[in-house]
Amino acid sequence: MQLITTQVTAPLAASVGEILGVPPPIALNTEVFSNGQLKVCGPPDILFESKVALFQSFPDRVHDRLFELLLALDLLRARGAQQITAVLPYLPYSRSDRPAMQEGPVPVRLVASLLEQAGLARLVTLELHAPQLCGIFRGPVTNIEFAPALARYLTPLPGDVVVVSPDFGGAKRAEQLAATLNCPVGIMRKHRHNKTTHSEDVLGDVSGRAVILIDDEINSGRTVFSAAARLKACGATGICLAVAHSLFTPEAAATWQNSSIDRIIVADSIGRREYLPAGVETVSISEEIASVMRLG
Repeated sequence: MQLITTQVTAPLAASVGEILGVPPPIALNTEVFSNGQLKVCGPPDILFESKVALFQSFPDRVHDRLFELLLALDLLRARGAQQITAVLPYLPYSRSDRPAMQEGPVPVRLVASLLEQAGLARLVTLELHAPQLCGIFRGPVTNIEFAPALARYLTPLPGDVVVVSPDFGGAKRAEQLAATLNCPVGIMRKHRHNKTTHSEDVLGDVSGRAVILIDDEINSGRTVFSAAARLKACGATGICLAVAHSLFTPEAAATWQNSSIDRIIVADSIGRREYLPAGVETVSISEEIASVMRLG
């Protein structure tokens, strides 16, 4: 399988290629015209193999990156690719998995339709907000879990540790990590006040223990920051936040140092390491992606 990448995922694609022992990924270039239109180009006069894997992520300008992906898919298909696997560690609009109003649209379903019309045959992604989203694609979807890579990074554990999910929706993720690390698990209950969500009730014993607070992504950070404050109030000795997708709005980047969180660990799914706040640690998911590529 030939590896193809846009500029934003070039480091991740190169790392996967090294693990697989295949030639370096072919990099596509994107030009932006004065009117905002995009043009995606590959090396001149090159024909792609019949089976290719295209890497793309969404660190900024989501709609530009999405259209860049669509143009790249169309280019690959026009240049000979017959079976295209899209490696999208973060799937845009994955949180928009239900109508916001009665009889309203489901944006992620539209994204899936556009990708398939542009030539997508298979999707490889990381920690979908809701695993059932795999069902909106007609072709096969591999939803890589963050817990195995995180467990490798955290081992050996420092002292008495408990894994906590900030809500019931992430309970399975927390349980998987806790089982891998052989430590107890806790779950928090979310409450909504004036359109703001807070994690308050703690189900499980965290007193005198270090907490690994695991979630699928961080945006503003309000939910996990409130969860950390509550865990500290319940006697947690320290809190490590682990998230698969580090979106980090300016609000989160500016305030996490003053929160109750001592350490933040993220996966390299977004592809913008230079924008991460100082002190944030990064876990590579290259091994997990390479394993999927070997099987495919």
